[in-house]
Amino acid sequence: MPSVSIDTFFACALTVSVALLATAFFAGTMQTRINNLKDTNENQYLSAIAEHIATSRGSPAGWGSTGSLVPATFGLAKGDSSIPYELDIDKIGRLNNESEYFLSYPDVSKAARLNNLALGISISPLISTDVELYSNVTVGDETEYTFKVSVNEGSVQASASLRCYAVARNFVTSVSGEVSSSGVGYVTVEIPNSPNGPAVLIAFARASFDDRITSFGVCSFAHLSEETTPNNSYLSLSPLNYELNASPRFPETTIEYAYVFSYSYQSNLRSTSENNYSIPTIVDKSPMVMVLYGATGGTYFLEWVSYPHLPLQFGADFAGSEENVFTYTVTIKETLYKLIIRFGDVAN
Repeated sequence: MPSVSIDTFFACALTVSVALLATAFFAGTMQTRINNLKDTNENQYLSAIAEHIATSRGSPAGWGSTGSLVPATFGLAKGDSSIPYELDIDKIGRLNNESEYFLSYPDVSKAARLNNLALGISISPLISTDVELYSNVTVGDETEYTFKVSVNEGSVQASASLRCYAVARNFVTSVSGEVSSSGVGYVTVEIPNSPNGPAVLIAFARASFDDRITSFGVCSFAHLSEETTPNNSYLSLSPLNYELNASPRFPETTIEYAYVFSYSYQSNLRSTSENNYSIPTIVDKSPMVMVLYGATGGTYFLEWVSYPHLPLQFGADFAGSEENVFTYTVTIKETLYKLIIRFGDVAN
């Protein structure tokens, strides 16, 4: 057997080591590339599904306006729109689990062809409006209420113009105001002391930089009476196809007054049949809020619902789990909102 010098031995060993390292590096690089390609393909696949949900009308195209209809294919776009990313006001409403026309998650998953994916859909205003009762004082035959209104764009305080409506039994008043760059404003209303009972303040806030960005906040309060009950305690309020269905939860319930409000508009609601009201087609870049005042068993109540029926949280809960998120700025009834579509990981 021929002898090998120490230098030659170490040179060969170094060559083999370098080759092994190179092979390992190449294999690791290839695996990284494969993983990256897999992630890219998965993201493109999910992005295409999200885009389809946001821009497709589904079938039939007007499935949202018929409360009992389950769509064959799922899409949220408005049928006759020429505006990109305009959603149908009633398709959105049918995803709200407080509506009598609620479309179930299994029906949506089947129509969207999501056999191996978890789906979540949320829709919210681009600015948030929060209202709280700040102070009240009774003077003579009236009580003066002051409310604090806070407006935010995400985590940033925002300035806005305010239009507020106070509703009590057989009483409606309005007041305008401003929210400064600090994100806070105050409005004051005066309500006659008689009759007393539940009351509400609705504050519409319109962003100073774009009149298509309008949201609202609602503060229920007790006007010289006991505390109010949670909303939807006495009525199930379901707007659809510009008709409001107000189904009583208890017998012997009567509705005395029904109103509709937007940023620039207020009116009485016209009854079309028992417990049904026509929603006017308001030309205003604003959501609408409908307020109904009534009584059951001698107890007065005040309840409200918005149209579009928002905010919305539909589908799977992704708390503590992997999710793929796609965010869109969309239009609903000339007003801008944020649409977020979430998917769980693609099943292998």
